Amino acid sequence: MTNISIIGDEGEPVLYASMTSEGNLFFQFELYGRNENEGDYEFNYTVEPEEFPKIAHKFGLNPEDPILTVVQQITDMGKGEELSRALSEDAIKRKLWSWLSTP
Repeated sequence: MTNISIIGDEGEPVLYASMTSEGNLFFQFELYGRNENEGDYEFNYTVEPEEFPKIAHKFGLNPEDPILTVVQQITDMGKGEELSRALSEDAIKRKLWSWLSTP
C-alpha cells in the first residue's frame, strides 16, 4: 500500500494518505502525549471518489490524474497544510473518525 506523507508548513508530516481497498482516499494522523500528563490522539478522514476531482480543482491540478498523484503534487507544491485545513474544516467532504486517550 502506498503511503504519502503530507508535509505541513514546518516541514513535518501533518497527515498520511493512502487508498483503501474500497477505492476511498484515506488520511490519518496520530499524536502521542509528550509526557504522562498528556493523552494520545488519533484521527482519520475517509474521502469518497466523487470528491477526487474537487480536490484536484481546488489546487489547480489535473482531475484526470490518479488521486494519490494529485495528493503528492499538493505536498510537493508546499500546500500540505492547506490540504489538512480543508479536510479539518470540512471544505472537502469527508468522514471523520477520532480517538482520544486521557491520562
